[in-house]
Amino acid sequence: MMVRVFVYGTLQPGERFHRPYCGDRVQVLGPALAPGRLYHLPRLNYPAMTQEPGWVMGVILGFDGPQAFVKLDQLEGFIGDRPPSDNEYNRLEIEVFDPQSPQRSLGEVWTYYMSRQRVDNYGGIWLPEGVWHENQLSQRSQRSQQRRAAPN
Repeated sequence: MMVRVFVYGTLQPGERFHRPYCGDRVQVLGPALAPGRLYHLPRLNYPAMTQEPGWVMGVILGFDGPQAFVKLDQLEGFIGDRPPSDNEYNRLEIEVFDPQSPQRSLGEVWTYYMSRQRVDNYGGIWLPEGVWHENQLSQRSQRSQQRRAAPN
């Protein structure tokens, strides 16, 4: 039974944790939109999605079975039998949509949400475009540092 997981950060193809945590045991099933709001956590250099109004762009990955959750849950700091407030992220099943035709459902997938309180504690920065890629953030950070360093 294939397990489908929506990823929006470091587990996306080409990002730093895709190969170590997904390896070649995964199928990239395509882009998707998920309901939520995306934040960058600058001190941790990874994103978090909250259950707030908005849309997050990501990718659906297909794994061979539920054993994939062992590594993913470990990375995301999720333990199913403890209170949600004790988890870094919580794993939930959600409906995702086609980015080309947002009213078209792509069905149910699993994903990881962080609480807004935890995002705030980490100094999260809202990404209104709903997209996170590590290389874009480092380029944006370098440009803003250059602007601050430039004489007026």
